[in-house]
Amino acid sequence: MTKAVFWIENGDYTGFEITGHSDYTVAGKDIVCAAISAMTMLTVNTICDVYLQKAFTETNDKTSAVSFKLVNKDKASVGLLKSFYEELVSLQKEYPVNLKVITENYRK
Repeated sequence: MTKAVFWIENGDYTGFEITGHSDYTVAGKDIVCAAISAMTMLTVNTICDVYLQKAFTETNDKTSAVSFKLVNKDKASVGLLKSFYEELVSLQKEYPVNLKVITENYRK
């Protein structure tokens, strides 16, 4: 199962951590994994390359973990993170065995 944890600070989405494998089917044919990966890359690349916002990012290829945290909150990036969260919640409804999405208050 893939787990997506979204961090919230004062009501704003400010980052996330995604860990695990969806295990929908074999690697290379896993549509749940592909959807999560595509949404993650679109979100990170838009915030960093289009909105030109700084963020702390970390990936671990062995565990398939990705973490992302805004350095400074801006309206566009916070909105995109919220949209990303909402899309993953929609995907979770279709594939509840493969994806779990939660929110947490951010702790430094």
